[in-house]
Amino acid sequence: MELELNMKELECCEKTQRLVISHEEATEMAIPEYCPDITRVVDAVGQLKVREKKLSGTQLLVSGTVKVSVLYTSEESAGLRSLVVSVPFSCTVDDQRLAGCRSICASGHLQLVEARAVAARRVYVRVMPEFEVEGIRCLRHNLCEDTAQEPTLHLKREEKEAQLLTGVLERSFLYNQECMPEPGRGVPEDLLLDRIALRVTACQRLSSKLILKGEAALSLLYRTEAQDLNCCETVLPFSQIMDGMDLPEDATYQVEVWAEESDVRLIRTEAGAGFGVSMRIGVLVKIYERKKLCYISDLYSTKYDADAHCQAQTILAPQPAQTLRHEVTQQLEFGQGRPFACVSGMECSGVTMTAEGDQTSLHTNLRVKILYLDESGTPVSTERTVQATVQLPYLPEAARASCAPVVVNMGSNSCELRIPVDFFAEQTRKIRLNTLERVELSEPEEIQRPSVVLCRVSENAALWDIAKAYRTDPAVIERVNGLETGAPLPQGMLLIPRVR
Repeated sequence: MELELNMKELECCEKTQRLVISHEEATEMAIPEYCPDITRVVDAVGQLKVREKKLSGTQLLVSGTVKVSVLYTSEESAGLRSLVVSVPFSCTVDDQRLAGCRSICASGHLQLVEARAVAARRVYVRVMPEFEVEGIRCLRHNLCEDTAQEPTLHLKREEKEAQLLTGVLERSFLYNQECMPEPGRGVPEDLLLDRIALRVTACQRLSSKLILKGEAALSLLYRTEAQDLNCCETVLPFSQIMDGMDLPEDATYQVEVWAEESDVRLIRTEAGAGFGVSMRIGVLVKIYERKKLCYISDLYSTKYDADAHCQAQTILAPQPAQTLRHEVTQQLEFGQGRPFACVSGMECSGVTMTAEGDQTSLHTNLRVKILYLDESGTPVSTERTVQATVQLPYLPEAARASCAPVVVNMGSNSCELRIPVDFFAEQTRKIRLNTLERVELSEPEEIQRPSVVLCRVSENAALWDIAKAYRTDPAVIERVNGLETGAPLPQGMLLIPRVR
């Protein structure tokens, strides 16, 4: 007869291997009538905005826009000018590893942003975005936690504690704020360039709500009414209460935020000229729960022949990413020119890993674009590449890097740039279980067995295995041999009584 097993369903999430997608887009457009002719392109800076991640079977569509700010000079007007070009993109990847995924996580950076004037009133723009994509699928594992009542059965129960990724939630919300330049920085006439970096400062669960707090680091380059260049660096706080979600009580919440859409514009108020900021902020919440896995890995009966079929299961448990920070320092000399510098763009490349003894080094190449004024006061752009490195005592499964807001320290004829780079090391723990799947009980053949057997204990022998081999009770073996419950078996001989 088949023994009835009580199965418990364990639901958790696992991540696919990270996929890398490279793409290229180019466009050519006429300059709007309100813009002066292009004489010289100084710089081109892009912002990557992913708006849609659509999965159909194994095919993933990633689409969005690269907002390119083309900085240029013109003989028709004084000062630096800006032209914004929106380059839409849409790329597709077909991979079997994405089958059955419930959520898609995508991050990206721009490998190349290029702009050149093909005529006085036409500009050519080329961008090369690269994306790192991973899917998250929900899996169900069946664990045998008990059996039907049968007094002759002996069950081998096992327990393992594990931190599991049990849920992924994605939301977005709108954010609007205003800010003013510092006094003495000149009255803004035109906004030339904007950069926004978001980070989470606090995350707290309150009943069925998740309270999120963070900061938006805003870096703006603008032209004043006196046709000078100036920067506005400020930090804007944001907060959001997200509800309508199933939030476990004793869980760890890891939150990522990014700007799905952003718009920074020049505004006029009674207090003077300032800047208005509008964003749609995307939020990804990963829920990690610590669970105790209780299951039966084996059994036998002192009365019946038990044919137990076990199933080997491997649960892939992604762990919260570990964050490490490395600060990159760059020095810029101005000579006799006006001491002015603005970081117009920063991008981190993909992370490479190298083993060094018992340590693993994570490397990323940081590309920094710096806009400054030469000795004649002409705006010039330069690009520097520097490597950032951190070390870990283990080999992570995957890693990525991103730039934090830069700190600019101006001197009389030099400038120091301090750029924090955050590394995110990811690891997946493999939990291996061997749990009962099916058990058949049958009447044994009539065999005369002695009431007591003398058994020599082999090295590393387990009491359970001995009791199962002789179809007796482990507690009886301990009692007859004067052993403490759970104590290691002594070397030598053991009395093995038969259970009637």
